[in-house]
Amino acid sequence: MVLEEEIPKFTAWIGPALVSWLFVAGLVTVFAAALAWLVQSALYGPLAAGDRVYRGVLGTLADLAGMSPRRIWALARLAVQESLRRNVLVVLGLFAVIVLFAGWFLDPASVNPGKLYLGFILSATNLLVCLVVLVLSVFSLPADIKAKAIQTVTTKPVRTGEIVLGRMLGFALVGTVLLALMGAVGWAFVVRSVRHEHELLADDVLEIRAEDGSISGFEGRMNLARGHRHRVELGPDGTGRTDTVQGHRHTVRAVETATGRAYEVGPTEGLLEARKPLRGTLRFLDRQGKPSTKGISVGAEWSYRQYIEGGSLAAAIWTFDGVTEREFPDGLPLEMIVRVFRTYKGEIEKGIAGSVRVRNPASGLQCDPIYFTAKEFTIDSLLIPRQLAATTTDGGTRQVDLFGDIVTDGRVEVVLQCLEPAQYYGVAQADFYLRRGSGSFVMNYAKSCLGIWFSMLIVTALGVMFSTFLAGPVALLAALSVVLVGQFREFIQRLFESQVTGDSKIVPGGGPIESLYRIVTQTSITLDLDPSPAVTAMKALDTVLLAPMRLGAALFPSLSALGTSDFLAGGFDIPWDLLGAHAMETLGYLVAFFIVGAVCLKAREVAA
Repeated sequence: MVLEEEIPKFTAWIGPALVSWLFVAGLVTVFAAALAWLVQSALYGPLAAGDRVYRGVLGTLADLAGMSPRRIWALARLAVQESLRRNVLVVLGLFAVIVLFAGWFLDPASVNPGKLYLGFILSATNLLVCLVVLVLSVFSLPADIKAKAIQTVTTKPVRTGEIVLGRMLGFALVGTVLLALMGAVGWAFVVRSVRHEHELLADDVLEIRAEDGSISGFEGRMNLARGHRHRVELGPDGTGRTDTVQGHRHTVRAVETATGRAYEVGPTEGLLEARKPLRGTLRFLDRQGKPSTKGISVGAEWSYRQYIEGGSLAAAIWTFDGVTEREFPDGLPLEMIVRVFRTYKGEIEKGIAGSVRVRNPASGLQCDPIYFTAKEFTIDSLLIPRQLAATTTDGGTRQVDLFGDIVTDGRVEVVLQCLEPAQYYGVAQADFYLRRGSGSFVMNYAKSCLGIWFSMLIVTALGVMFSTFLAGPVALLAALSVVLVGQFREFIQRLFESQVTGDSKIVPGGGPIESLYRIVTQTSITLDLDPSPAVTAMKALDTVLLAPMRLGAALFPSLSALGTSDFLAGGFDIPWDLLGAHAMETLGYLVAFFIVGAVCLKAREVAA
């Protein structure tokens, strides 16, 4: 799973986020008031314009302060009834058709079928729910104004803020019901699609005998199911696990029956999970074994992962804090994702060998290498036992205790090396972690649906806001434009950071003028431009242009940033700190869109 930045604690995040929201809200308010004064000045003169703006602000505050929950709920019920009259429930039939025929196009024999099915069902749910509430919200109020049905409401003791908030609440209730139904059907679809069973027949199991002729274990192969089969290695007692295929494995247990020995195969392990990881910090050693700030670039356009060279002293080292014997009594359950970059094909089915060692960060004592073969595109697990072998200075071997000799003050280092020359391992900080437990997949699925709910609320409020001063089709276009620009919010922020710091590795290619220059001259984005006066001036002008873009991009909501499907599909528990941050961000946009909508509707004077 891609996790480029550490998720901050909610208590540490909320303070700076609230200050930033208040600062941006103050700037927008001052700018809007100044713009309104300029427009009114052109019509009525400066003094009259100031008086009108002042009275308008006081009237809006009084209007918002005098809202009634009963009237808001009554208007929300009207919005729900209007949605039902427009046959909004038809979207449930469309979703059912999508689910029925999805099996024709989704490959159950893919590398990770759980990720495939979850990604599809969450994307379909998100698209349908947000699209339905957007269409409802942008066309409802303009249609009432055009038909003059709004006069029957505004002539009653109803405030404009109540009209806006009531419609937001009503359409949000409709979207919530649709999301709940689609989410329940989607969960059943995913569970049914990935669930499968294997059989291990006694005839397919072979005995493994030691040199003295005693049985040391068993090995065999299961039947084909869902386009794959597993190899299994069992101990002398007939218990063991299969290998990992398509991101999962099974437990196997031998049982004695009246007709002989049989084998029971357990359910899938690794699919539809909610891992709770303990993550560490990553640093690198170069091929001479010296500390390095980064690994090797193999030319990939996306430099999320750094690579270490095989057959050398190059290594990737993770430092974990908070490791206690109480939390990991049986050892350290290490899980890892390792990418492989091959400079020559070799034996493609054999895999690239590597090693893992645990080391004391204070004394430098480390265990002997634990060898493994990289399994690409899947999460590999490795249990580091309590008792480990360590080579002494005189060439001998002694036993060391994991928590007594390796872990110090809750800290331990995990060292990864690639053993095959001219081959490379690619890793990122989030690729190695200690599994500290598992959460409920059902709860994790509900958390991911909560992210869709946040997006639905923002889309609803955005549509209602634009509908207070724009016609339906124009409001729809404006809302879609805001959502589209918001998808590039993080990119614009990183581009501005790259431009200010001069670090082209953050976003290669530079700003708009530099990008145009590279297109005309056909200069690669990976090459640095010569520091000539013209190039310096061009970069300075780009910085000036990107400053307002950076400020403006912060105002647009990013629906993709609110999504947590990557956590769910990757099998990781969604942190509550992240959901708390998303909830507060959503609340901030809802408050802003509601106030803007109430002000615009009051200024429109629909009752005139």
